[in-house]
Amino acid sequence: MVRLAAGAHPLQTGKKGPGARITGRTAVRIRRDWNDHRIGTARWSDLANPRWDMVSGGTQVRTPQPFVHAYVWCNKVKGDIAHSCIHGPGPHNIKVCIVKKDNSKEVWNYLMKIVGSKPPRRYFAGK
Repeated sequence: MVRLAAGAHPLQTGKKGPGARITGRTAVRIRRDWNDHRIGTARWSDLANPRWDMVSGGTQVRTPQPFVHAYVWCNKVKGDIAHSCIHGPGPHNIKVCIVKKDNSKEVWNYLMKIVGSKPPRRYFAGK
């Protein structure tokens, strides 16, 4: 899996404020599903394999439009997200959703440089 570790991607800027440097310690706000009210955080360096997808983690529900999803070990998540480890001993590698409105402009712009622009829904029609 591709890791988003500090220094592993050439898009870091070293600036403060708008265009600020995204490092491995940067907090990214995550949800289990696109519309879940429970929001947690994970370090940028703990996220893996970010991509556009239309299937959420956990319950595998189809989303109404493409959202950015990534994977993170559940013991690396801070806060309250929809994961309990009830199905077996943790830690588990779980799929999470990264929503634009939850994150800073800097985090979102950096993420978009990695995953690219949102594909149309029809891109996922046969998947």
